[in-house]
Amino acid sequence: MGQAGPLRWRAGRGWIILVGGGELEDIVDIHRAAIKAMSDEAPVVYVPAASARLDAGRERGQLVVEQMEELGGPVGYVAPIFSRADAGDPKNVRRLTQAGLVYLGDGSAQKLVETLSVPSGAGHSDTARSTAALEALAAAFAAGAVVVAQGEAACALGAWGLGADGVIRAGWDWLPDTLIRPSFDDAAATALRNAIKSKPACLGMGIPPGVALALGPENQVQTLSASGQQVTVVLGPGSALDTPRHASV
Repeated sequence: MGQAGPLRWRAGRGWIILVGGGELEDIVDIHRAAIKAMSDEAPVVYVPAASARLDAGRERGQLVVEQMEELGGPVGYVAPIFSRADAGDPKNVRRLTQAGLVYLGDGSAQKLVETLSVPSGAGHSDTARSTAALEALAAAFAAGAVVVAQGEAACALGAWGLGADGVIRAGWDWLPDTLIRPSFDDAAATALRNAIKSKPACLGMGIPPGVALALGPENQVQTLSASGQQVTVVLGPGSALDTPRHASV
């Protein structure tokens, strides 16, 4: 388990990069850092499972892959995972297993979680059964793949996620005892603090658009932010602090 202070994350040889959201032109430096974190020339694989529309998911994925290639990254493609059946397709499982970077695209955190995991009915991610695709994602990360989760997809990697709709939903617990709020701004600060009151054991994390939190295999923690904005952390009911230990780039 990686750890820096109260923040903990899944053990693996790869990096986890949580992006608060933003248009492609706003996160170029984040994509450049993600490419630099890759350990080899294995492909970039975009997963559009959070997208509400198949065509929009494919289009967005292609734009991300093209930008990665223009920035010097390896060849990439979109893995057509839109349903739980797609998440069990051996071709998609193989794509994820062989990836050097897996990019979980923005959209609906609920759709992403429900597509890649099968709830047991007990109400939390640790009681859910992983699909073959989610198991392949975990295996790729363990072997050194970078995992980028943009916007609402970042919610899926926490124990809990707070979406733009204000609903708290269970994630995959890659960051235990953490509640993630992407697209964070002043208006979302109150919602995050209120959410933490209902999950007092959790660390609340607000990530603004155009900002990313990068977690490395040797307990590295970096804030990637061209604007100078930082990730906001809320510890317990009503107590907040910025993260001065995080380096801005």
